[in-house]
Amino acid sequence: KKIVIKGLSINSKKVKKGYMFFAIKGTRSNGEKHIKEAIARGASVIVCSKNFKNKYKKIFIIKKNNIRDLVSEISSKFYKLKPKNIIAVTGTNGKTSVADLFYQILSLSNIPAASIGTLGVKYKNKIIKTNLTSPDTITIHKHLQNLKKEKIDNVIIESSSHGLHQGRLNHVNFKAAIFTNFSQDHLDYHKTMKSYLNAKLILFKKILKKNSTIITDDNINEFSTLKNIAKIRKLKLIKISNIIDKIESSPLSTNSEYKIKNLAMAMAAAKLCGLKDKKLFKTLNKIKDTNGRLELVKIFPKNVKVFIDYAHTPDALLKVLQSLISSYGKNISLVFGCGGDRDKTKRSLMGKIANDYSKKIYVTDDNPRNENPKQIRNEIIKKINKKKYFNIGNRAQAIKQSILNSESNGVVLIAGKGHEDKQIYKNRSFNIS
Repeated sequence: KKIVIKGLSINSKKVKKGYMFFAIKGTRSNGEKHIKEAIARGASVIVCSKNFKNKYKKIFIIKKNNIRDLVSEISSKFYKLKPKNIIAVTGTNGKTSVADLFYQILSLSNIPAASIGTLGVKYKNKIIKTNLTSPDTITIHKHLQNLKKEKIDNVIIESSSHGLHQGRLNHVNFKAAIFTNFSQDHLDYHKTMKSYLNAKLILFKKILKKNSTIITDDNINEFSTLKNIAKIRKLKLIKISNIIDKIESSPLSTNSEYKIKNLAMAMAAAKLCGLKDKKLFKTLNKIKDTNGRLELVKIFPKNVKVFIDYAHTPDALLKVLQSLISSYGKNISLVFGCGGDRDKTKRSLMGKIANDYSKKIYVTDDNPRNENPKQIRNEIIKKINKKKYFNIGNRAQAIKQSILNSESNGVVLIAGKGHEDKQIYKNRSFNIS
């Protein structure tokens, strides 16, 4: 009997008549508990693990051990249309900035482009919100098909370590993959730095096809590993040092090292999509700062500059503070916190960096989730000089105080949230204002 599949879903609530439902066992939920609901909603095919006890005799059931890989394979075939040039970007920091810069460079050159990631799906100056850096496999392939229908052939996808580890980006035919940098983050999920790095490297060791390209910074420790992978797997390798030299000799306004690196990576990717050097360099003085990434949001009286930045890892916080010091001096007030239910070892590390590079520190809440917010703040301030910090849980209040207390020509950096405008306490989300 021939079965026509009308749609795919990993969420039983989104199943419609004629859909194929994949019952995935995740860290928090087990899709097999929702098979009954998927069938009630009209699923015609169920994919589940080999040890599932089937009591639904009239439904076509496929039993597989690695369901996640099958989801990506079927999604890739179901949503056949794909943009010609798909670029992946992974690394601890800078993914969103690189993706946004790639989108801007091509758009300013009148070449249709799109980006998929933390800020949502962006194309033709529209944004479709998504909840994750790398959406689930089905959603990714669906977006890629829609973008192709919109005549967009250049897409960049932010690739998180979680997304790579869970196979969400398998069976995407990438033209190139960018590796920005690597430092501590997500140890609540990956447990060790080694397994965190290995999750990132899945993109280069398994997903990239022969003759595709790796773009990376030749000044990072992981460069030799990537060079080795490129050699073994017959991948091309682009080092950004040559592009950085060209940027630095052009009349560009930015003087921050990591912004230049992000820009160089985005430029390398844009060149792979066919953009010529002459046109490429014409766009540089029109590029805007990425939303929430070292963004100057306001200048108050007495020339007090307020910046926001998404920095929520030790390395990102260190780099953004160093960048501000090199541009504006050491008179920096920092507002930041650390997330609950996430890597706890980051807290004291970020406290120490704050202490070493800021004049005043306002320790506040940043998505405490199910943890006690006061406890999180106490773990941060252990490493901060008592005379330097203010412990203010209410984020809006902490920001207000930091601006009111700042001195002439001072800089206020509000770190951690970037583009986000919500606070998560327990399971509830509140607007920050």
